[in-house]
Amino acid sequence: MKKILVLGATGHLGSNTAVYLKSIGYDVVAVGHRKSDNGFFSTKDIAYIGNFSIEKENCFSLLPKDIDAVVHLAGTMPAHANANPMPYIQSIVVGMVNVCEWMKNIGCKKIVFNTTPSDVCAFFGEAKPVDDEAPRSFPKDGGDHAVYAIAKNAAVDILEHYHIACDFAYTVFRHLTVYGYQENPYYNLDGVKKMLPWRQIMKNCIDGKTVEIWGDPNRKKELLYIKDFTKAIECALQKSENGIFNLGGDRPYTLEEQIQGLIDVFGSKENHPKKIYCPEKPNTPQNLLKSEKSKEILGWTPQYNWWQACEDMKQEMETHPFGLLG
Repeated sequence: MKKILVLGATGHLGSNTAVYLKSIGYDVVAVGHRKSDNGFFSTKDIAYIGNFSIEKENCFSLLPKDIDAVVHLAGTMPAHANANPMPYIQSIVVGMVNVCEWMKNIGCKKIVFNTTPSDVCAFFGEAKPVDDEAPRSFPKDGGDHAVYAIAKNAAVDILEHYHIACDFAYTVFRHLTVYGYQENPYYNLDGVKKMLPWRQIMKNCIDGKTVEIWGDPNRKKELLYIKDFTKAIECALQKSENGIFNLGGDRPYTLEEQIQGLIDVFGSKENHPKKIYCPEKPNTPQNLLKSEKSKEILGWTPQYNWWQACEDMKQEMETHPFGLLG
C-alpha cells in the first residue's frame, strides 16, 4: 500500500482528494493549515497533521518520512485572500522549495501539483481550446490573479528544476473552476467577499427566483466536477509522466446549458424558476482547455456530465459529507 501525503487537505480539492485516495486503498496522511479538522479525518481513518505552514521550513519536521508521493494542493488562492501579494510568494514559491527539499531529504520522488489557468489567459476567449504546451505568462490587467499566476509559474519551474537535478517525477494539472458542493459559497474578488456566481444561480433556483442569462448564452466553458478531478489525481499517481496536463470537463457547455442544468436539478417544483435573457449584460468568459493529453497519456476519462454533477452536488447538499470542515 502506497503512502500519500496530501497538502492542503482541509480545502475543497484537498479534502475530496484525501478521502477519495483513502477509499481506493491508499494510506493517506492529510496535512492542513487549520489547527483542528473538527475530527473529520478520523472519521475516515486518515491521520491529520494540522497547524502546518508550508512556508515555514521547521514545520516539515512534523511530517512522516515514509512517504511514497505528495499531492500538493496547498497555497494561498485569490478566491480566499485579500489584495496583499506576499502570501502568494511565501506559500506558493517558498512553499514549493520547502516541499521539494523535504522530498529530496526523505527520498520521495513523486509529486502532483496544480497550477492556474491564468498562466494561459492570453489565449482564452477563442473557440479553439488552449493546448497544454501553450506559452505561460500572467494576466496583464493589474488584477488579483497576476501575482498568483507569477507565483504558480515559478513553482512549476521549480518542479522542472528538481526533475532535472533530482529525478523527481512531477505531474502538474491546469484546470478552471472545479465544481462541487462546498459549505462556504463565498470567495474574494480583488479582496472583496462575494458569493460564487454559480452558487447564487443555484440559490435563486432553490428559492424559485428568476434566473438571468447574461450576454451571449452560447458562450462555452469547461465544467470540471470534483470527482473527475480526484480521478485525475489517481491517474497521475499511477504514472511517471512529467509536465503540465490540462483538465477540462466531459465536454464544453454553453452558459445556457450550465444554467439549465442548475434549474433542472435545483429548481423549486412549486415555484419553478424562469429564465430571463439579458443580452445587454457582459458576456461570460469563454475559456476552453484541450484535454487530450491527460486522456491519452494518463488514461483519464471524465465520468460526470453537468446534469450528473448537479445531481451529485444536490445529494451532498442534503447529506453534508464534508460538513465538519465547514
